[in-house]
Amino acid sequence: MNSSRKKNIYKLIGSGIFLLVFVSGMFYLANLVQENEALRETVVAYGYPGILIVSLISGFNLAVPIPAISFLPLFMESGLDFWTTIIVITIGVTIADTIAYFLGRFGFELTSGISEGKIFKKLASIHKQYPWGPPLLLFFFAALAPLPNEVLVIPMGFLGYRFIHIFPAVLLGNFIFNLLYSTGVITIFEFL
Repeated sequence: MNSSRKKNIYKLIGSGIFLLVFVSGMFYLANLVQENEALRETVVAYGYPGILIVSLISGFNLAVPIPAISFLPLFMESGLDFWTTIIVITIGVTIADTIAYFLGRFGFELTSGISEGKIFKKLASIHKQYPWGPPLLLFFFAALAPLPNEVLVIPMGFLGYRFIHIFPAVLLGNFIFNLLYSTGVITIFEFL
């Protein structure tokens, strides 16, 4: 095995370990924040950086997806600006989606030498046949579904979709979702 190939393997292993540790930490923090009211209040006390962290964690939580925008009344009660809060939450969730995309790309890189199987040929044909369909679907999913975008982002990264096609769909979809959801949350909060 030549030294260039060894370096690539070590780089791949190092990246995989980093992603594994990061993902494990995100799941741990997501469960911690959801179960601990004092911790949630502490995050709110940190203002926008705290909101960014909460939205990053909630955007990456596949087990119990609770949108960070659900805490909007709490954020508003602490005197934070509505639009800035929406933008910060959108950025946090989009960062989580970006990490998920690169997890999918990592999986693609890891398995790229195994392209002879039927499954990989089928995935490649879907990618070739419908290049803009999945990013469009991702946009609508991110904008309307109260589910983690990682459900689509990770497979799209795995299929080799370019980040430049995924990022705008996720960013705009997350913004629209947060705007629609926040309008509903504020309306419900006003009635109570």
